[in-house]
Amino acid sequence: MAQLVWEQAREAAKKVLDESWDQRIPVNVEQICRACGVTTYKCVMPDDLSGMIVKRASERDAKAFIDKEEPSVRRRFILAHELGHFIERTVIAKDDEYGFEESRMYGRGEKDYFPHEFFADEFAGAILMPESKIEEFRSTGKDPATMAQLFDVPVSAMRMRLDNLRRR
Repeated sequence: MAQLVWEQAREAAKKVLDESWDQRIPVNVEQICRACGVTTYKCVMPDDLSGMIVKRASERDAKAFIDKEEPSVRRRFILAHELGHFIERTVIAKDDEYGFEESRMYGRGEKDYFPHEFFADEFAGAILMPESKIEEFRSTGKDPATMAQLFDVPVSAMRMRLDNLRRR
């Protein structure tokens, strides 16, 4: 039976965490990107973009670009999302050339929510908010806002991750 997209994303994130995470919170997503072969750049992006990743067949590493004018918690999520694209295309699909752009309007009623985006979002949540740490924090009575602060993610992302874990 084929694995569902969210299952693939979580499994891939767990593997990346097992190989590259030092168990510290907040997760150092830039360090994990480097360990996976993604070079990261903070720059000013065009008005409609908040991030992008590009991998050319002739280059060893992928390049992830994040808008430096975005708030820190959003930059972290965008970078983890771009890493999700990298893992999905490089590790799972075995592609050696691809590119994805993240629109600022992404997630605000856009009708084209492709499986690639779903995978990258689920992966980002699992990388930045590891389930083991969520369970640890829950056991000590921490609320979603406190957990979001500890994970250094938007409260909305923390709530979404908790909802996704409850549903699945």
